[in-house]
Amino acid sequence: MKILHVSKKYPQALGGDAVVVFNLRQQQQAVGHDVAVVTSNCDEIADAPHIYKFGLKDTPAALDAITPKRIVSLIMLFFRMFAIVRRERPDVIHTHSIDMAFVVSAAARFYGIPMVHTFHIVTFYDAHQSVFRRKTELWLARMAKPQAATVPNTYDVKKLQQAGLTQTKLLPNGVDLPFWRAYAHVDEREEFVFVAVGRLEPQKGYEHLVRAASLLAHTFPMPFQVIIVGAGSQEESLQELIRSQYVEDVVTLVGAKSPEEVRALFSQADAAVFPSLYETTPVTLLEAWAASVPVIVSSVGILRDVPVSFDAAYVVSPGDDEALADAMSQCITDIQTRLSVAASGYKEATKYAWPHVAQTAEAIYRSIT
Repeated sequence: MKILHVSKKYPQALGGDAVVVFNLRQQQQAVGHDVAVVTSNCDEIADAPHIYKFGLKDTPAALDAITPKRIVSLIMLFFRMFAIVRRERPDVIHTHSIDMAFVVSAAARFYGIPMVHTFHIVTFYDAHQSVFRRKTELWLARMAKPQAATVPNTYDVKKLQQAGLTQTKLLPNGVDLPFWRAYAHVDEREEFVFVAVGRLEPQKGYEHLVRAASLLAHTFPMPFQVIIVGAGSQEESLQELIRSQYVEDVVTLVGAKSPEEVRALFSQADAAVFPSLYETTPVTLLEAWAASVPVIVSSVGILRDVPVSFDAAYVVSPGDDEALADAMSQCITDIQTRLSVAASGYKEATKYAWPHVAQTAEAIYRSIT
């Protein structure tokens, strides 16, 4: 089968969609499929055969916003896509950004190529989003008319189906279990270390993590550190918040790191924290689970409405500083529960192994070709 992925990001322009597309491509090539990728024009993305970069040169951070440069790039993609499809002649086009899906759907229909679209985030029902973005997401999806739509969690499958996209199916995000299991954890230290990984954007809820760390630092007798990995538009405001909360000695922003560097940080961490305000399935959550790191996470994405008996993470309500601080305190003080959460988390990660996810994707492709 010949597959053409269309994604706004691809390594090393990192984001959850980049990680998903890269790993899915690897799995598909491993079983004999021919796979090409259309992606943005960033210096971070290496030139390679069957990697088509389009549009004006941009930065990874800017790709998450609709800017004049991105609009021009999408117009350029509309015309270039006809040539790419004519050259590659894919059996299926798999898009990973709804604006790009809308733009490439014209070429897909012209050449009679079925299209699958994956929603890496669903915003149309989310009050955190602007009304314009919420309405635009559904309009673009309906106009793109993919033969199949996918999303990584069952809650969003139901939401999209109820909104009229009845062709929506479940396609979980995946995790490379052997890669993330490569390091053994260090012995416990006197100072407890939390690691958080993700873009420094409002969605990730890091302001709540800083405030929770402040609450804990001023009331909790045991020393701890919070290491936040990532880059983004909130770096300056988060640094200011860290100063205003007097936690410069507790919370550290260390910038973006490679997957190998994140893996090394996980191996040195006592726990991971993911305080997102909204997600579908945080890829970093799956990676922490696979690394057998106990996880504190907000109840978004696949953890929305989990039962009280769920034991693979400390689950807190998004945006709740006090609940987050309390979970961090419990994680530090209760060693047995922490170890149990880590073991259950790894068991949960095995459900998301990439070979299984790739088989699910292929079944979806074959259902529409």
